Amino acid sequence: MKPLAPTLLLAVILTGFSAWFFSLQWPSRFTLEWDEEVQLHDARIINIHIKRSYERQSLLPRWNGLHRATEISFDAGPPIGRFTMSFDAYDVALIENKDQVWYVGLTRSASAPPTRPGDWQLPFLMLKPDGRITEPVNAGSLPAEFIKWNVMPDTPGPEGLAPFHNTQVRLPEKMRHWAEHPGTHPGDVVRLGSRTY
Repeated sequence: MKPLAPTLLLAVILTGFSAWFFSLQWPSRFTLEWDEEVQLHDARIINIHIKRSYERQSLLPRWNGLHRATEISFDAGPPIGRFTMSFDAYDVALIENKDQVWYVGLTRSASAPPTRPGDWQLPFLMLKPDGRITEPVNAGSLPAEFIKWNVMPDTPGPEGLAPFHNTQVRLPEKMRHWAEHPGTHPGDVVRLGSRTY
Protein backbone atom coordinates (compact mmCIF):
# COMPACT_ATOMS: atom_id res chain seq x y z
CA MET A 1 0.00 0.00 0.00
CA LYS A 2 2.85 2.39 0.69
CA PRO A 3 3.89 2.73 -3.01
CA LEU A 4 0.30 3.79 -3.88
CA ALA A 5 0.26 6.75 -1.44
CA PRO A 6 2.92 8.84 -3.27
CA THR A 7 1.16 8.20 -6.60
CA LEU A 8 -2.19 9.35 -5.19
CA LEU A 9 -0.57 12.38 -3.60
CA LEU A 10 1.11 13.27 -6.90
CA ALA A 11 -2.23 12.87 -8.75
CA VAL A 12 -3.98 15.21 -6.28
CA ILE A 13 -1.20 17.79 -6.57
CA LEU A 14 -1.19 17.65 -10.39
CA THR A 15 -4.99 17.94 -10.51
CA GLY A 16 -4.92 20.97 -8.21
CA PHE A 17 -2.09 22.56 -10.18
CA SER A 18 -3.92 21.99 -13.48
CA ALA A 19 -7.12 23.58 -12.16
CA TRP A 20 -5.15 26.56 -10.82
CA PHE A 21 -3.19 26.95 -14.06
CA PHE A 22 -6.27 26.82 -16.31
CA SER A 23 -8.15 29.29 -14.09
CA LEU A 24 -5.27 31.74 -14.55
CA GLN A 25 -5.12 31.13 -18.29
CA TRP A 26 -8.87 31.29 -18.85
CA PRO A 27 -10.79 33.34 -16.28
CA SER A 28 -14.46 32.62 -15.59
CA ARG A 29 -15.56 35.40 -17.97
CA PHE A 30 -14.26 36.28 -21.42
CA THR A 31 -15.15 38.65 -24.25
CA LEU A 32 -15.05 38.50 -28.01
CA GLU A 33 -15.05 41.79 -29.91
CA TRP A 34 -14.56 43.07 -33.43
CA ASP A 35 -15.43 45.86 -35.85
CA GLU A 36 -18.26 44.92 -38.18
CA GLU A 37 -19.74 46.43 -41.32
CA VAL A 38 -23.52 46.84 -41.04
CA GLN A 39 -25.67 47.61 -44.08
CA LEU A 40 -28.67 49.84 -43.42
CA HIS A 41 -31.99 49.57 -45.27
CA ASP A 42 -30.98 52.43 -47.61
CA ALA A 43 -27.75 50.57 -48.62
CA ARG A 44 -25.44 52.77 -46.50
CA ILE A 45 -22.75 50.82 -44.69
CA ILE A 46 -21.66 51.83 -41.20
CA ASN A 47 -18.94 50.38 -38.99
CA ILE A 48 -19.86 49.27 -35.51
CA HIS A 49 -17.74 47.87 -32.72
CA ILE A 50 -19.42 44.94 -31.00
CA LYS A 51 -18.26 43.24 -27.81
CA ARG A 52 -19.98 40.14 -26.47
CA SER A 53 -19.30 38.91 -22.93
CA TYR A 54 -19.55 35.27 -21.91
CA GLU A 55 -19.46 33.28 -18.70
CA ARG A 56 -17.25 30.24 -19.07
CA GLN A 57 -19.11 26.94 -18.62
CA SER A 58 -16.06 24.69 -18.36
CA LEU A 59 -12.28 24.86 -18.65
CA LEU A 60 -12.24 22.86 -21.86
CA PRO A 61 -12.98 23.63 -24.62
CA ARG A 62 -11.62 27.14 -24.30
CA TRP A 63 -14.59 29.00 -25.83
CA ASN A 64 -17.40 27.15 -24.05
CA GLY A 65 -19.44 30.02 -22.59
CA LEU A 66 -22.92 31.38 -21.98
CA HIS A 67 -23.64 34.78 -23.58
CA ARG A 68 -24.22 37.34 -20.81
CA ALA A 69 -23.99 40.84 -22.32
CA THR A 70 -23.39 42.82 -25.50
CA GLU A 71 -21.86 46.26 -25.98
CA ILE A 72 -22.11 48.24 -29.21
CA SER A 73 -20.40 51.41 -30.29
CA PHE A 74 -20.79 53.37 -33.51
CA ASP A 75 -20.62 56.89 -34.90
CA ALA A 76 -24.19 58.23 -34.82
CA GLY A 77 -23.11 61.44 -36.57
CA PRO A 78 -23.76 64.98 -35.37
CA PRO A 79 -24.97 66.08 -32.91
CA ILE A 80 -24.67 62.77 -30.98
CA GLY A 81 -21.24 61.61 -32.13
CA ARG A 82 -19.91 58.28 -30.85
CA PHE A 83 -22.67 56.23 -29.21
CA THR A 84 -21.82 53.34 -26.86
CA MET A 85 -24.25 51.23 -24.87
CA SER A 86 -24.19 47.88 -23.04
CA PHE A 87 -27.09 45.45 -22.81
CA ASP A 88 -27.08 42.82 -20.07
CA ALA A 89 -28.72 39.55 -21.12
CA TYR A 90 -29.45 40.86 -24.62
CA ASP A 91 -27.79 40.68 -28.00
CA VAL A 92 -27.99 43.38 -30.66
CA ALA A 93 -29.69 42.17 -33.84
CA LEU A 94 -30.51 45.42 -35.66
CA ILE A 95 -29.06 48.89 -36.05
CA GLU A 96 -30.96 51.20 -38.37
CA ASN A 97 -31.38 54.88 -39.11
CA LYS A 98 -34.24 56.91 -40.53
CA ASP A 99 -35.09 60.62 -40.26
CA GLN A 100 -32.11 61.25 -37.93
CA VAL A 101 -33.34 58.63 -35.45
CA TRP A 102 -31.24 55.53 -34.74
CA TYR A 103 -33.00 52.26 -33.92
CA VAL A 104 -31.45 49.36 -32.02
CA GLY A 105 -33.25 46.00 -32.01
CA LEU A 106 -32.39 43.51 -29.29
CA THR A 107 -32.87 39.77 -28.91
CA ARG A 108 -32.65 37.85 -25.67
CA SER A 109 -29.44 35.95 -25.10
CA ALA A 110 -29.44 32.37 -23.88
CA SER A 111 -29.00 33.69 -20.34
CA ALA A 112 -32.26 35.69 -20.44
CA PRO A 113 -35.44 33.63 -20.50
CA PRO A 114 -38.73 35.54 -20.81
CA THR A 115 -39.96 37.13 -17.60
CA ARG A 116 -43.36 35.46 -18.14
CA PRO A 117 -44.03 32.27 -20.15
CA GLY A 118 -44.67 33.21 -23.77
CA ASP A 119 -43.34 36.76 -23.31
CA TRP A 120 -40.78 37.06 -26.09
CA GLN A 121 -41.53 40.67 -27.10
CA LEU A 122 -38.30 42.04 -28.51
CA PRO A 123 -37.19 45.44 -27.28
CA PHE A 124 -36.42 48.17 -29.79
CA LEU A 125 -34.75 51.37 -28.67
CA MET A 126 -34.75 54.72 -30.43
CA LEU A 127 -31.79 57.10 -30.15
CA LYS A 128 -33.15 60.58 -30.83
CA PRO A 129 -31.02 63.41 -32.31
CA ASP A 130 -30.88 65.08 -28.88
CA GLY A 131 -29.31 61.91 -27.41
CA ARG A 132 -32.41 60.68 -25.56
CA ILE A 133 -33.07 56.93 -25.68
CA THR A 134 -36.71 55.89 -25.81
CA GLU A 135 -38.75 52.86 -26.81
CA PRO A 136 -41.23 53.04 -29.69
CA VAL A 137 -44.88 52.97 -28.65
CA ASN A 138 -44.94 49.42 -30.00
CA ALA A 139 -42.83 47.34 -32.35
CA GLY A 140 -45.46 47.76 -35.08
CA SER A 141 -44.68 51.49 -35.16
CA LEU A 142 -41.17 50.88 -36.49
CA PRO A 143 -40.51 52.06 -40.03
CA ALA A 144 -41.73 49.51 -42.58
CA GLU A 145 -38.34 49.57 -44.34
CA PHE A 146 -36.72 47.71 -41.43
CA ILE A 147 -37.20 44.16 -42.68
CA LYS A 148 -33.77 42.58 -42.09
CA TRP A 149 -31.66 41.82 -39.08
CA ASN A 150 -28.30 43.34 -39.98
CA VAL A 151 -25.94 42.61 -37.07
CA MET A 152 -24.24 39.21 -37.17
CA PRO A 153 -25.87 36.92 -34.59
CA ASP A 154 -24.11 35.02 -31.84
CA THR A 155 -24.03 31.83 -33.90
CA PRO A 156 -22.85 29.14 -33.77
CA GLY A 157 -21.63 30.38 -30.39
CA PRO A 158 -18.37 31.73 -29.03
CA GLU A 159 -16.25 28.99 -30.57
CA GLY A 160 -17.53 29.91 -34.04
CA LEU A 161 -17.07 33.64 -33.46
CA ALA A 162 -13.58 33.39 -31.93
CA PRO A 163 -11.82 33.74 -35.34
CA PHE A 164 -13.34 37.25 -35.66
CA HIS A 165 -11.91 38.43 -32.32
CA ASN A 166 -10.02 41.72 -32.72
CA THR A 167 -10.57 41.85 -36.49
CA GLN A 168 -12.51 43.93 -39.02
CA VAL A 169 -15.43 41.87 -40.35
CA ARG A 170 -16.37 43.01 -43.86
CA LEU A 171 -19.89 42.59 -45.22
CA PRO A 172 -19.18 39.68 -47.65
CA GLU A 173 -17.34 37.69 -44.97
CA LYS A 174 -20.11 38.37 -42.46
CA MET A 175 -22.86 37.26 -44.85
CA ARG A 176 -20.93 34.07 -45.69
CA HIS A 177 -20.57 33.23 -42.00
CA TRP A 178 -24.23 34.09 -41.34
CA ALA A 179 -25.40 31.84 -44.19
CA GLU A 180 -23.30 28.95 -42.85
CA HIS A 181 -24.51 29.49 -39.25
CA PRO A 182 -28.08 30.83 -39.23
CA GLY A 183 -29.60 31.91 -35.94
CA THR A 184 -31.82 29.88 -33.68
CA HIS A 185 -35.06 31.87 -33.98
CA PRO A 186 -37.26 31.25 -37.00
CA GLY A 187 -36.95 34.05 -39.52
CA ASP A 188 -34.09 35.89 -37.83
CA VAL A 189 -31.70 35.36 -40.74
CA VAL A 190 -33.50 37.43 -43.32
CA ARG A 191 -36.68 39.09 -42.15
CA LEU A 192 -37.91 40.73 -38.99
CA GLY A 193 -41.37 39.37 -39.66
CA SER A 194 -43.59 39.67 -36.65
CA ARG A 195 -41.59 41.32 -33.93
CA THR A 196 -42.50 38.77 -31.29
CA TYR A 197 -41.47 35.16 -30.88
